[in-house]
Amino acid sequence: MNINQFTRTTFEIIVREWGHFKKNNMLKLMLFGGPVLFPVVLGLVYIQAKPLEQPITIVDLDNSSLSQKIIEALDDNQYLRVFRVVGSEQTGLHDLKKGRIEGIVFIPEGFEGDIQQKRHPEIYISLNSLNILTSNYINTGILKTLGVINAGIEVNTLQKSGVPVATASDRFESFSIQTDRFYNPETNYLTFLWPGVVGTLLQQIFLLVIALIFAYEFEKGTFSSLLKKSTSASHLIFAKSIPYFLIMMLIWSAMIFILFPLFHVPIIGSAVNLLLFSAMFMLALLSLGVFVSCLTRTMLLSTDILMIISVPSFILSGFTWPVSQMPSYIQVISEVLPLTPFLNGLRRIVFMGSSLQDVLPEIKSLAIMIIVFGLLGWGVLKLKIRNYISKGALNQV
Repeated sequence: MNINQFTRTTFEIIVREWGHFKKNNMLKLMLFGGPVLFPVVLGLVYIQAKPLEQPITIVDLDNSSLSQKIIEALDDNQYLRVFRVVGSEQTGLHDLKKGRIEGIVFIPEGFEGDIQQKRHPEIYISLNSLNILTSNYINTGILKTLGVINAGIEVNTLQKSGVPVATASDRFESFSIQTDRFYNPETNYLTFLWPGVVGTLLQQIFLLVIALIFAYEFEKGTFSSLLKKSTSASHLIFAKSIPYFLIMMLIWSAMIFILFPLFHVPIIGSAVNLLLFSAMFMLALLSLGVFVSCLTRTMLLSTDILMIISVPSFILSGFTWPVSQMPSYIQVISEVLPLTPFLNGLRRIVFMGSSLQDVLPEIKSLAIMIIVFGLLGWGVLKLKIRNYISKGALNQV
């Protein structure tokens, strides 16, 4: 091939490929929209720059004017929001395990009296360290607030005793502070990140596979022969989904019992609870995947749509950045993604030993997704079956 032929052929291929590109709307959306859309979503998620008003419970066993002052000061800190004030340590720990709060401040009984008697009492802080980012900000907010109060009490006391202001300012510890980190006391980054990344990768792989369940039949022209077996949309979805559900559960079980121990990721919770909760997630993925698979006519389009859904889902799930810190419209998107309740419940079952009752809100969210996506997929498939039958496609097979 001489240079002229090579140049002409190259130009023809370029023109041909450009023609294909212009006809593929999904490819244009991915190429031009993706580089803009995903960074914009990322920016909107982290636009707050730092997690504010993270919920904490105050266990106030003192019920004094000083403890009330501490509570008000903590609630005024930008990083903190007092979820509630309780009189029982068990109630505070219950809030933590339920995932309602991210930290607890314990004010002991006789706190104000001990300070007045120079006994140097101790305030205890308990943090949920599964999310290293939020726990550090909460700890900073609590320590800063208590430090200011601590200094103010001591300086005021010393001044009343006739100590000069400059000298008093150097002696400002009327009480001590002790911080305990729960569930990830060593702030291990693998413990923090592992479940979220693994869950996200599994979702992406499983959705890409599920996308082919019905799209393959439509694209290859085999849907008519499938209808020879059954014309019930419910029957077809059920029968075609069973193999994928079993395979997905088998793969996930292998990861739980082989990969988690291999990388020394502890599983504190019940394996049975974990598998049951995971089964809800798999069913939600199946419902979403089947819906998209029924909606599209080609495998490529089906996988493209599910890829667009799955790519930003880890960022939107709230696993590393609280959903409460995202704009309200981003929060809505986050709540309709199966990964969001799954990762939240997964982390608590695995590392906090939470029961199914503790993750009931997440189970309800997944159940709603199963029903909604399932009904949408069923409705679309039923319409396509009716369309095939009305066209007499079954008689042509």
